[in-house]
Amino acid sequence: MADRTYFVDTAMPANKKKRGRRKTHMVFDGSRVFSIRRLTELEDAGEVYIDAMFPQIYEELLELIEKGVKVFLLKNTRILKKLREENGVEKSDEADAKFLGIIPRSCFKQLTAREICLLKLIGEYEMYVRWGKIIRQWAQIHPSSFLKESARRLRCIANRYARKIIDEVKSDEGYATTYRLACDMLGVRDSVEIAILVARLPLNWKLSRLYGLLGLTPHKNKNYNHKLRTHLSKLATNIYLNNKRYEANIKLLEDLENLPPKKAIYKLQLRIVRTLKKHGNSKNNTH
Repeated sequence: MADRTYFVDTAMPANKKKRGRRKTHMVFDGSRVFSIRRLTELEDAGEVYIDAMFPQIYEELLELIEKGVKVFLLKNTRILKKLREENGVEKSDEADAKFLGIIPRSCFKQLTAREICLLKLIGEYEMYVRWGKIIRQWAQIHPSSFLKESARRLRCIANRYARKIIDEVKSDEGYATTYRLACDMLGVRDSVEIAILVARLPLNWKLSRLYGLLGLTPHKNKNYNHKLRTHLSKLATNIYLNNKRYEANIKLLEDLENLPPKKAIYKLQLRIVRTLKKHGNSKNNTH
């Protein structure tokens, strides 16, 4: 019977072209630390606690959950840093796997198959949007009906994914209320950008940390989440350019009309984050 508990410091798979450098997950079972290449190698697992998750391991996580394994994600990785500092331990995968075993269970959130599937949808949507942008750039340099048609088809595919993401968020009890209230406050309807931000932003964080995550601080860290910042920027730009469409935008855009567009959009992004934070809940902690 699968009833073992494992604590895993997950590793993002290395580039397949770089032979001999494939990273492994480090696992602590309560007594020893060992490495595995795939999470599904934990065949007798009942509960698995992980420090982080990446798109490359979504399938592994789904396989575990579908087998009835309970998977828990650490809500705040700063806890690991604090434990390392308190114990005078250098950062290492082995040490972090052990530390996961002493962190209170309340610091983890249980992952669901539905949540991971939504994250996969978001990743695929972002991929088609990125490809579409590249094709459009090529079309500007070398105009052709083939490139134009390719860009159109990619846009249609991206729009289908956007609709799926919106429907999924609106039907999820953990996200639906936040999404609806955010749309009402921001004066937009059926926004895939809001849906993605609601699903992926850790809205239980303090505003200062959210700003840091999105690169909205005066001295932003280069390691901020560029994808989430792109979604936020698109949303803010759309609201700024269509400010007369909905009455709700009047208050949101207050005092911005005399500012240069770049500065106005930046301030608008700050206001959007505050709005999302205000209506967010503890489920929003995956980024």
